[in-house]
Amino acid sequence: MTPEQRVAWEAEVRSLYHDGMVRIVVTPTWAKLIDFETTLPSAVEELILRREERQRG
Repeated sequence: MTPEQRVAWEAEVRSLYHDGMVRIVVTPTWAKLIDFETTLPSAVEELILRREERQRG
């Protein structure tokens, strides 16, 4: 999206809300790449283990 398109898009969206709106900008201070092909996130691994335990009884 070009800067001009972004300005027009934002104006159009703002016109939908009569009581106003705000824009929240999040600037990350770090990032981590999770490779789902070789590594499952620990939360997903834990859910899988719990499911297996329930299925075993």
